[in-house]
Amino acid sequence: MKIGLCQINTIIGNIEYNKSKILSGYKKGIEEGCDLIIFPELALCGYPPQDLIEKDEFREAVIQATIEVAENTNGVGLLFGTITEEFDKVGTGVYNSAALCFDGKIQFVQHKTLIPNYDVFDEVRYFESAKDVHVFNFKGERLGISICEDIWNDADYWKHRLYEKDPVQRLVDKGSTLLVNISASPYYYGRREERKEMLSVLTKTNNLPLAYVSCVGGQTDLVFDGASLCLDSNGNLVKIGKNFKEDFFVFDTKKEYEPLEIIEGNFGEEVLNSLVLGLKDYAEKTGFKKALIGLSGGIDSALVTYIAVQAFGKENVHVVMMPSQYSSEGSIKDSEQLIRNLGISSETISIKSLYNEFIEVLSPSFNGKEKDVTEENIQARIRGVILMALSNKFGYFLCTTGNKSEMAVGYATLYGDMNGALAIIADVYKTQVYELANYINSNTEIIPQNIIDKAPSAELSPDQKDQDSLPPYELLDKILQLYLEDYKEYIEISEIIGDKDVVKKVLNLVDKNEFKRKQAAPVLRVTKKAFGYGRRFPIVQGWSSQK
Repeated sequence: MKIGLCQINTIIGNIEYNKSKILSGYKKGIEEGCDLIIFPELALCGYPPQDLIEKDEFREAVIQATIEVAENTNGVGLLFGTITEEFDKVGTGVYNSAALCFDGKIQFVQHKTLIPNYDVFDEVRYFESAKDVHVFNFKGERLGISICEDIWNDADYWKHRLYEKDPVQRLVDKGSTLLVNISASPYYYGRREERKEMLSVLTKTNNLPLAYVSCVGGQTDLVFDGASLCLDSNGNLVKIGKNFKEDFFVFDTKKEYEPLEIIEGNFGEEVLNSLVLGLKDYAEKTGFKKALIGLSGGIDSALVTYIAVQAFGKENVHVVMMPSQYSSEGSIKDSEQLIRNLGISSETISIKSLYNEFIEVLSPSFNGKEKDVTEENIQARIRGVILMALSNKFGYFLCTTGNKSEMAVGYATLYGDMNGALAIIADVYKTQVYELANYINSNTEIIPQNIIDKAPSAELSPDQKDQDSLPPYELLDKILQLYLEDYKEYIEISEIIGDKDVVKKVLNLVDKNEFKRKQAAPVLRVTKKAFGYGRRFPIVQGWSSQK
């Protein structure tokens, strides 16, 4: 069977746009002589649609569009993800489904069996589980159709499975000769290799070929990397779609292919591509054409500026330098060099006089109080007001520049440097920020070396350094990764790190700054556990593992 795989970039809720993408891909598949053309999970409405599903009118529009797509088919099969309804006495009656269409009709529907309810997934909130799975005879093959999570429960791969049911094994037991999975699998670094290994075990064990199609694009805080996979019955990866781009390719199950080995690039390449796509799609899908960044002379804002240039184009990126009495001459010169290297527009707005006026106005209220972090935060908030004013006036997309290490411990100012539409690198640890900067400079110096080499500083007080308040970033990031991503607790982390006091300080900072993160911009996800929808902790709570 010749299968056309269409990994498309949808717009959640824009049903007509997504429908046109499906019909266009179907037409291309027919031209390429395909027997079956397949599209990702919930391709018709976009993934994840979240509470749009609870709108009756929305579901009705998706169901009507499903019928309209089917009416445009001929003898060539078209398989795509959509929403269907089958109301019973119990449950929502709403299903995440794969619709197989040909000859002008919906000929077969397979509902999703395994409904995920962890990390960034909350499908149990909306969907019912399929009561059973069925094999469908089509053009000489017995198709075993599954949807995303259904394929992530293979007993031969997982030591511990999340679900009792294994819908794919049931399809195999029912005599499937070809497995097809339509997916919407969010990206994080390492995920693609994990997919390949899991699917390789599954196909080799069952001695069946597999066509696995995935979506691509940025959807608010989630990035989908595409990279649709096809494996032969020996477990060899033989076809792969483009990374972070739309793609169409053909998998012929009767043809022999040379196995493919390398499917994931290095950290710098992968994460930069992910962040650029996430920013680009967020802006385009919300109607923004130009980006604004507050450029401090530090490595974080330099990295975000570079990413913005890749996403918007250099002609659409504007930066603002806002020096205070504590800004070093080097930071200003480094920023100016970066501006020249990237070929972007800029302006300088000094905040010295504004800061002095704030202090003068507040001095009666502050009478008798020593200077502390309050005065530092005033500077950050002045800059935040300036950036928001420019964003409002000119329609700029304001990019937030804080990294994951800072977000974790609260080393950021609410209504100041946390202002912005999207937190571009807030899932990138500070040590990884340096790794990305060095990768960018691997061929030619784009980010000035001075920015990379100098000690990080917020420059909000004389001779200030980040390490005045925080452990060295190498140590801090190791603790944070153990706590945030590996879910280790105080005692275990202390045994690994060897310094209980430092661990206790860091964990306390993470816990008590939940209130800041709840008010932060959405965070582009590139690790297993990002701040935001996939990590939900109460702000007001009394639990501590350090007692």
